[in-house]
Amino acid sequence: MLLKISSHAVFVAFLLLIGMASVAALTIYGWSYYLLPFPDRPFSEQYAWMKPSGSFSHGLGIFGSLMIFLGVTGYSSRKRLRWLSSTGRLSNWLDIHIFLCLMGPVLVIYHTTFKIGGVAAITFWTMISVASSGIIGRFLYARIPRNVHGIHLSHDELSGQINTLGNTLSQTPAGALLVAFIDKAFQSVAAPTSLSSLIKTLLQIEGIKARTRRELRWVVRDEHVSRELRHQLHVAAIERLNLRERSLILQQVERFFYYWHAIHLPFTIIMFITLAMHVAVVILLGYRWIG
Repeated sequence: MLLKISSHAVFVAFLLLIGMASVAALTIYGWSYYLLPFPDRPFSEQYAWMKPSGSFSHGLGIFGSLMIFLGVTGYSSRKRLRWLSSTGRLSNWLDIHIFLCLMGPVLVIYHTTFKIGGVAAITFWTMISVASSGIIGRFLYARIPRNVHGIHLSHDELSGQINTLGNTLSQTPAGALLVAFIDKAFQSVAAPTSLSSLIKTLLQIEGIKARTRRELRWVVRDEHVSRELRHQLHVAAIERLNLRERSLILQQVERFFYYWHAIHLPFTIIMFITLAMHVAVVILLGYRWIG
């Protein structure tokens, strides 16, 4: 049976491949220089090219900063400007935003040649804070249910999808067994009330997903299900699991996402302010990228 891979998964894999290849290329290219102790670097033949103000490393800093700027402004514009609302799926814009805002800091790290100080240090650590919180935000965002257009689903809409999927599954004896198994497993899962309980609940649900996959194999064997129906049952069962999970944790995830946004936004503003200060200082000191 051929594995169906969504175009979105291919897109994410492509971005991941580009990121990994870029990091590998930068590491290999500057390996001998980065391994030198800081006091010995000015005596290296590569120093003029590789130092933070050198053409290579300075260029990395410029391109990294531009990637962060484009990543933030592009995604923010897609969410807020009406004339961009029909330009591509919001999830794709988010993936590009994450890619640019992770790769940008990576380029900036290589720009510093792993030596950080002064105003640049403030910029660097706020940038790392923004990138790190962005990973947490992506984790929370992925657990907020949305329709195909990326619009947030309400609890009632989510319950309606769960019931519809349950009715579809129950049309076959094997599907009805899976529905009963999933619903019984979720009876022991309590809605989270704190961040620690949210993590505990998510881990508990992952265990239910693993048991459901094992149960699916037994149902398929006992009910003599065809290969095509097996695939349909697997997709529907996992979807029902995901819907039940999101219905259970929706309120808490929305609350944590709100608090996360309240923290992430100020750090982003501080990052851009200190970055502008760093650029101003560099220009006042007479540094130019080329020439």
